[in-house]
Amino acid sequence: MLWHINDLCNFGCVYCFFPKVEKEHPEVGRFTPQQIYEAFQKTGRNWHLFISGGEPLLYPDFIELVNLLKTNHPIQISTNLYNKNVKEFAERVSPENIIVINASLHILHHNSKSLQKFISNYHLFLNKGFDIIVSYVTYPPLFKRIKDDFLFLKNEGVQYVLPCTYNGTFEGKKYPGSYTREQMRIIREIYQEPLELLVVMDKMHFYNKLCRAGKDYFFMDLKGEVFRCCTIWDSYGNLYQGTFKPDTSAKPCTSHICHDHCHGMMSLIEEPQPPEEEFYENGFFREMTIKSLDIVSRMKKSLQSV
Repeated sequence: MLWHINDLCNFGCVYCFFPKVEKEHPEVGRFTPQQIYEAFQKTGRNWHLFISGGEPLLYPDFIELVNLLKTNHPIQISTNLYNKNVKEFAERVSPENIIVINASLHILHHNSKSLQKFISNYHLFLNKGFDIIVSYVTYPPLFKRIKDDFLFLKNEGVQYVLPCTYNGTFEGKKYPGSYTREQMRIIREIYQEPLELLVVMDKMHFYNKLCRAGKDYFFMDLKGEVFRCCTIWDSYGNLYQGTFKPDTSAKPCTSHICHDHCHGMMSLIEEPQPPEEEFYENGFFREMTIKSLDIVSRMKKSLQSV
């Protein structure tokens, strides 16, 4: 389940899917951590939870909530790793059943001092035993500095940096379909994760393919309202209120676009196949694409065993 747990964030990134808010949504905190934990338990499922926001670490009693949920459900958290609650989380939450911390580096919000604090927080989590990666959005204006930023992070001991493809519009052009040849060359140099290359090349489309979204995979908002996914807003009830009702079988995807490519690939019934040979500009992209599809296949099997 992809869980948009709150709206409040201490950043206001221009490329964020969600608008900047000054106050938390009034529904956030309406249900206690214990009530939310019990709501998940009543579904009778072992969930794999992907928690995002907003900034999840600003959610009230987030530490208590995570410590309750992770006893039965593996958790992945996306955070900017730069707020007042970072250190307390690392001290009070053990890494067991925390699959990964995705630390999003929003470089435009940092100066040299705050960037060093981000890196210090990264090493705090790493030393506590968390699996942690740093993600970096390939927003078009950043291409003039991306390689320098990646080299800096490497020199600071950051073990894994994941470039995240920008999905949106910049100067009237839609991305990822509008990356230039030079930008694609830089992408080739910096990408460590082959799966993301399929997103870069704008080939992640699943229309009419059988998909487990609505049966085994869902999107949930901060009110507890459950939807088929973050692209298709068909309602499946409210998990907090006990009205959640999933499909009993997979259904075809009804959207020509996908806003959650990774989970979309993992939710497909059939194994995704590499594009035709003429799709590739060179052997590098074909090799990386085949690797990415192998990763998807293994991730699907892992999630289905949860």
